Parts: sequence; C-alpha cells; structure tokens
Amino acid sequence: MAGAPPAAGRRPMEGAGSRTWEGGGVNDFAPYEPDAHGTPVSGIVIRPAEPADAPRVAQLLALRGQDVDEALEEAPRMIETLPVLLLALVPATTDEHPVDAQLTPVALSGAFPMPEGMAASAQMAPGWMVSGMVVDPDARRHGIGRALLSAVADAVAEQSPGAVLHSVVNATNHASLAVHLAVGFEELARVEEVAGITFEGGEGVLLWMDTSGRVPTGE
Repeated sequence: MAGAPPAAGRRPMEGAGSRTWEGGGVNDFAPYEPDAHGTPVSGIVIRPAEPADAPRVAQLLALRGQDVDEALEEAPRMIETLPVLLLALVPATTDEHPVDAQLTPVALSGAFPMPEGMAASAQMAPGWMVSGMVVDPDARRHGIGRALLSAVADAVAEQSPGAVLHSVVNATNHASLAVHLAVGFEELARVEEVAGITFEGGEGVLLWMDTSGRVPTGE
C-alpha cells in the first residue's frame, strides 16, 4: 500500500449536532467470536441497487432500527444519490438458476465521495467514505459482509481509480473491524467524533484503504 494519509484529528467536527453511533446501527455484524464460522453461502449475488430495489433496500434499512415508513422514503433517495450502493442477495429457492424475483436481500452497503469540508475537518486525505453496512442477522458469519465490503472497494476503484477509501467503525464492534482488516483496510486513527456522529463507548475507529491495487471486476 502507498503511504498513509494524514492522521485524523480528535477535534469536534463542524456541522450538524451530535448523534450517537450505536453498535447495532451501522456496519452491523455478529459479535466477534474468532472460532465461530458459518458455512459460506452459495449462489450469492452482489449487484448495484436499482430503482425497483427500493423495497429491498428499505427492508434492510429497517433492520438497523429505522422506522419502516422512514426506510421506505429513504431507500429511493439512497439509490438515486449514492454513486455506489450494492445489494447482496441470496436465492430463496433451490432452483439452480433463480430469477431476480427469487433472490432475498441480506446485506447492503455503499460509498460516496467525501465533501471537501468533511475530509478537511477530520484531517483526512480526500477520498471516498463507506456508507453504513447492514447485514441481516440470519445471514451473518457466512462471509457475506466481507464479500460485500470487498465489492464496494472494487466499485470505488472502478469509478475513481487509485482513490483512498475510508470507513468508520465503532471501536466496540470487533467483528466489523476484523472484516475491514481482512478486506485490506488499515487503521488510521481512533476518533471521538466524525461528521457530527459520536460513538457508543466514546470511541470510533477510522480506517482507510488505497484502492490503486484493486482490479475492477471484468478487467
């Protein structure tokens, strides 16, 4: 990897009032148990979310405690505005070649280019930020979160070759940290606040990845 970007500072962020980033809200993984491994899921499909996927996206947003009506309103906006928004789906049938309607959404994540002010105020190198990952509790420990996060990094590399990709995880979410490190992220700093978000337990972990070594799918 290339040299690390400037270390993130601990000073408060400019912008909206503070919100608390709780363990179950985003980057939501099963509790960290190094010896606990599930069976990898066969037939998983990871693809960009499309306008017709709004109900699927809303279903996953509701898993992080969001009101169903709010999730249904937010889902179309996310699909329209996020340059990278990927769904992970698994077959809900034993058919060898299931059609899209037979696929069940189990995870969601994306990424967006950080506004200049956000990067500067956190003393981060300009780049992209991973949006909150949601994994259905019934689908955890099957490698889906890792596959989805890796696909997000590939999508960023395809849209913006060589971009720095950041992610922020609650320091108590050891499972999410382990998945990020396995995909190729490195820890950059421990922070108290990012973009007006504080953390359960008082500390978040800022991670980064240099995507220049990634080869987009199909190349």
